Amino acid sequence: MKTAYRKKLDRAATLIREVFSDMETDESADFDAFGSRLDDLAGEIEDILLEDEDKVEDDDKDYEVE
Repeated sequence: MKTAYRKKLDRAATLIREVFSDMETDESADFDAFGSRLDDLAGEIEDILLEDEDKVEDDDKDYEVE
């Protein structure tokens, strides 16, 4: 995955976590409706980034320098 995509996804996960935290702190009525979904969404984005990171590491192992 392009580095630019990874940075944007990382930023998105961070922003979603911030919204989740703000809603929880403010004891917003929206937290009950959307809090768990926001937390799950941020987790899914982070999982995508971890999977891509693992893929990049696996690709790097295929190259040997002599």
